[in-house]
Amino acid sequence: MKEFFYRPENAWVGDVIPYYEDGEFKLFYLHGWRDNYREGLDHGWHLLGTKDFVNYREDGACKIEGGTGHILKVDDVYHMFYCIFPEGKQFACHAVSKDLRTWEPIPEDTFGPDGEIYELADWRDPFVFWNEEEGQYWMLIAALAKGPTNRKGCTGLLSSKDLKHWEYREPLYAPNLHVGAHECPDLFRMGDWWYLIYSSYTGRFGTFYRMSRSLNGPWITPPEEAFDGRAYYAAKSVSDGQKRYLFGWNPTKEDDLFGWNPPKAPGKDYDTWDWGGNLVVHEIVQRPDGTLGVKAPETVDSAFARQVLAHFYGVAGEWSITDEVIRCDSPYSFAGCITQEELPDQCKISATVRFSGSAQGLGFMLRAGESLDFAYYITLEPERSRIAFRGPIMQSEEGGKTFPYDVELERPLKLLQDQEYELKVFIDGTICEVYVGGEVAMSARMYDIQQGKLALFVSQGTAEFHGVKIEALGAGQAPQ
Repeated sequence: MKEFFYRPENAWVGDVIPYYEDGEFKLFYLHGWRDNYREGLDHGWHLLGTKDFVNYREDGACKIEGGTGHILKVDDVYHMFYCIFPEGKQFACHAVSKDLRTWEPIPEDTFGPDGEIYELADWRDPFVFWNEEEGQYWMLIAALAKGPTNRKGCTGLLSSKDLKHWEYREPLYAPNLHVGAHECPDLFRMGDWWYLIYSSYTGRFGTFYRMSRSLNGPWITPPEEAFDGRAYYAAKSVSDGQKRYLFGWNPTKEDDLFGWNPPKAPGKDYDTWDWGGNLVVHEIVQRPDGTLGVKAPETVDSAFARQVLAHFYGVAGEWSITDEVIRCDSPYSFAGCITQEELPDQCKISATVRFSGSAQGLGFMLRAGESLDFAYYITLEPERSRIAFRGPIMQSEEGGKTFPYDVELERPLKLLQDQEYELKVFIDGTICEVYVGGEVAMSARMYDIQQGKLALFVSQGTAEFHGVKIEALGAGQAPQ
């Protein structure tokens, strides 16, 4: 089965460097070969073309071997800024092109950190833009600022008149929060706000944003700083002139690197998160107060348009089941209902949910069995103001003995009684993408249960599920 969320054949999507031109998203990305890498095989930057995030054209390798960076066009010349890692050091590099395909590196433009403002260590992922206010180019870069503690991660800043000679400046953003550099910096303006995006793997793993009325700061941390959870990383954005999209990767799990996966576990759900995986695109939504949320792009949403039969019947608790509303009042216990039909390997599940009373939890169980125990749980938890993802091992004694935490993935979400929440879940083999309205996204992986049904549940409360639908890819919408 061809995966819907893009991945190259026998390889993986790493950091994406998006560029938009002539009605098409040109997606440069780091091509991860992993165990099938061999000397002489093209690797480094590859290029994809897409107009809809459903169908992709593979344009192949760009003959640039290096790390994440940025593309901009000046006077009909494309400029690529990227990074290299010779002998454990890190340098920013420059290349030019007339067609986005054939690139000519400019070796004399290569440079590293200064050792005065910035440590002689991390120096990667350059992002370059024209600063209209100053009348020169600015470069943001993942770096380490000089400082008294190891929390030196920062968004470094340089400026240039000609894209060749760069002046080192004090960091754009250095909050003393992260031990590691602020990876994959990205910057854009939307309305009255500037937004700074970066990713970090220390303290809290994910892609974050800050907001400011001015490029000179201060850079405000919003109430929820992340676009997604642990299973989404290195995301950068681009606009088509109307909407802005965020391009990141949902990581795979190929190795039990630290022994988290119990020895008796039959699968890979609790293996270590990898670098690289499948491309996932979110649409960025700006709220009235300037904070940002994300939702599924309309083209991805509409690709799943072929309704699949779903006949529910109650298993535990007293359920009222009609074509429009599925409801259960279970104030003191767990209640669940399940479909007669199996879930397709690729599908979208959607519903508008509402709860009342002091509901402990409600939501979807994916690939559930008749006994409503082992499944993948997507749970709205009002009393904890979050949506959570749990795998099947958490329902067993083995899970209780193994893990020092009660949830595998979570996203903060304020949940109020008698308010409707639009819940959408996209399943693509092992990939699971969850959206709540334009508020929250949560990426996950599902390896160990390959088949099962859709179940709805509520624990110690009252829940209503309106317009529950399972939809498969429509005709002509199979991923290319």
